[in-house]
Amino acid sequence: MPPATTTTLALPLPNAHFIWNCAWLAVPSAIYAYSHPASTHLAIIPASVWATSLLYWRNPLRDSWRRTLDMTVVFTGLTYNTYYAVRHASPTHFGVYAALIGTSAACYGASVYLMTRGRIWPATYAHASVHLVGNLANLLLYYSII
Repeated sequence: MPPATTTTLALPLPNAHFIWNCAWLAVPSAIYAYSHPASTHLAIIPASVWATSLLYWRNPLRDSWRRTLDMTVVFTGLTYNTYYAVRHASPTHFGVYAALIGTSAACYGASVYLMTRGRIWPATYAHASVHLVGNLANLLLYYSII
């Protein structure tokens, strides 16, 4: 396998465009959070993830500032949402939230594992599941604090 260059795509464009479409799953999370006074301030998290995901996945260069920005925004948002869940969600809601976040992380790990084995479409579906399960976790969190 040739060494990666700054023009190497993380995924072929058809796969990247599939994930680009899945990034839109953050919009309902942002709207739901924004529409309730108790969670309005949290809407910036899924809205930021949505924006940086669209920016990155339209042309996913592996070594790019867009990838770094996307991953930084996702990690920062996840960290804050988890902190907020610990402080404000009921123990039951936090348990389900944590299980969903764990599942989302496992999907990311599966995506990386599958990519290293050349299983492009299964890796794409696993990464798309990160978006799906992560946004379900967000919706649960926002619901639990309303």
